[in-house]
Amino acid sequence: MKISNRQLFWMILMMEIGMNLLISMTATIHNAKQDAWISYIVAGAAGLIITYAAARLSSRYPHQTLIQYSTAILGKWGGKLIIIPFILQWFWVMSLILRDEYLFIRLSVLYKTPDWVVIGTMIGVVLYTVYHGGIEAIGRVSELWGPIVIVILALTLGLTFNNLNWTMVLPVYADTGLMTIVEGALAPVSLLGEAVLLMMLFPFVEHPGQETRKAVLLGVGFSSFLLLLGVLWVIMTFGPAVGSRLQFPFFEMVKLVYLMEFIQNMDVFVMAIWLVCIFVKLSIYMFITCYGLAQWIGKTRSWKKITWLAAPATFILTMLVIKLNPPAGLLLKGVWVRYVMPVNMVAIPLFLLAVSFIRHGRRSGG
Repeated sequence: MKISNRQLFWMILMMEIGMNLLISMTATIHNAKQDAWISYIVAGAAGLIITYAAARLSSRYPHQTLIQYSTAILGKWGGKLIIIPFILQWFWVMSLILRDEYLFIRLSVLYKTPDWVVIGTMIGVVLYTVYHGGIEAIGRVSELWGPIVIVILALTLGLTFNNLNWTMVLPVYADTGLMTIVEGALAPVSLLGEAVLLMMLFPFVEHPGQETRKAVLLGVGFSSFLLLLGVLWVIMTFGPAVGSRLQFPFFEMVKLVYLMEFIQNMDVFVMAIWLVCIFVKLSIYMFITCYGLAQWIGKTRSWKKITWLAAPATFILTMLVIKLNPPAGLLLKGVWVRYVMPVNMVAIPLFLLAVSFIRHGRRSGG
C-alpha cells in the first residue's frame, strides 16, 4: 500500500478543513470576538510548528510507523505504553466525528432519521473503503475530491461577498488583547494539530523524506489560510455577537447566498463537500486505528481483521456519546484542548524526538 506526496497533501487538507469549518469557529468567535481571524493566524502558525515536529520525528524513521519507532526509541514496554493515549484518541475522535455528523445532518435535512441509521451508514461506507482499498483508496478519493472542494469553497466565498460588512472586524485588538486571542486559537490549533497522525502515514508514502514533510506542511498551511478566510467571512456576515451563538456559523452563512434569483441553496453543495471531508477523515482514522492496533499486538498482517472489531466498537461508543449528549464545547475545551492536544500532539512527539536525538545522534531520514 503506497500513496504519493500529492495524495498525502490532499488527505491532510481535507481532514483539516472539514471539522474546523464546522465546529471550531463558534468557540473561537465566542472568545476572540471580531479578532477571531487573528486567533486563526496564531492557530495556523502553531499548527505548522506541531506538524513540523511530528514530521521531523518521522523523518528519522521513514519506513516505520509511530508504533514501530516508539518501541525502537523507548524499548518494547515503554514504546507500547506511550502508544495507549493515541489508541484511545483514535477511537474517541471517530465517535465524536460521527456524533457531530449526525447532529449536522439531523438539523439540516434528515430530521426524523434514527441516529443508528446515519451512524451505521457512514461506518459501513468507511469500513468497506478501508477493508478493500486501504490507504491507497483513501489517497485516491482525496486526490479526486480535493480540487473539487477548493473550487466549491472559492465559489461559496465569492457568492457571499456582497453580504460582507467590513466594519464588523473593527476595532482590531482593542477589545480583546493577547491572552484572549491566544485562548481563541486553542480550538482551531487543536484540530490543525491532528496532522500529527502523519506519524502513522509516513512509511506508506512512496518515497518518504523531505518532500513528504513539505507536502504535510503545505496541507496544514493551505488549510489554515482557507479557515482564516472562512472565519473572516462569518464575522463580516453575522458579526461576533451572532456568530458566537450559531452552532454551525459557516453553514448558516452559505444559506444566505441569493444571486440573480436563481443562484441559491448553495448549502447543499457545502453539505456535500463537508460529508466528503468527514468521510476522508473517518477513513484515515479507521485505517490508522486498525493498522496501529495490529502492530501494537504484533499481528500486522492481520490488520484487516481488526476492522471487524474496530467498526462495531466505534458504533457502540458513538451511540453512547449521542445518548449521554455532552455539550460540544465541554468536549472541545474540557477534554480535547486540555488533555489531548498538550499530551498527544505536543508532549509525546517532542519527548520521542528528544530521546531519539539523545540515543541515536543526529541521524536523519532526509
